[in-house]
Amino acid sequence: MSFAMYVLLGEEAPIISTESLALELEHYLRNEECFSLEFDQLPFSADKALLLRWDSWRVRVSYETGEAVVEDSKEIARIVGKAATNGLAAIDKRIRLVFGDDDAQEYTNQIIYLLDFMREIPGATIFDPQQADLLT
Repeated sequence: MSFAMYVLLGEEAPIISTESLALELEHYLRNEECFSLEFDQLPFSADKALLLRWDSWRVRVSYETGEAVVEDSKEIARIVGKAATNGLAAIDKRIRLVFGDDDAQEYTNQIIYLLDFMREIPGATIFDPQQADLLT
């Protein structure tokens, strides 16, 4: 089953764009076998996303900003309650990762690599909507 993660980018986060993410992820994953990265655009979307592939398995990485992100941040802060970091409800930038199906758990390492990469971003808070909790 596919699943998503939200990387909420607080005030301490550096300036990020889809292009800068592409460069950093290509560098970070440069030694990965069967890895490729391409830009992708969904129908009816004005923004491009990144499509990371390992063989036929893929992860869509989207950099998102704006009022819809703020509304989601408010809801996330409400869900996690006292665990919410200071200013979480006002965050207006995030990276959304949508991981493809991996029922055979062949790509667990790649999932861990991507989450480790996201954890290294200053000011990043990772929310797991499936567990309704923050990752630590």
